[in-house]
Amino acid sequence: MVGDIGDRLKDMQAAASDLLNFVGDMETDAYHALPHADRMGYRAVKNALIELGEAAKTIPDEIRRRYPEVDWKGFSGLRDMIAHRYFGIDTSKLLPIIKTEVPGLLSAV
Repeated sequence: MVGDIGDRLKDMQAAASDLLNFVGDMETDAYHALPHADRMGYRAVKNALIELGEAAKTIPDEIRRRYPEVDWKGFSGLRDMIAHRYFGIDTSKLLPIIKTEVPGLLSAV
């Protein structure tokens, strides 16, 4: 593993902040238009979610237990789903995660 746990937490903080800065105030219709209207923005959202999940995989159980409100396993699994499903991602399921789960994760890290 490159870096230490502090580095992974910083990675998570950066990815979560990017997600909230990019998508946080976006209306649902605008978000769903991303894949077609703003291809770069859409890819940025996917990349940030992948980075978040990849870093979440490295968080030790001791820290996971300290913050049970964070769905560590869910973020890790989301990373795998996004990274391996490429074109078959149901974006309607990502917006609620970004708006409801990411702020709690950001508070924890």
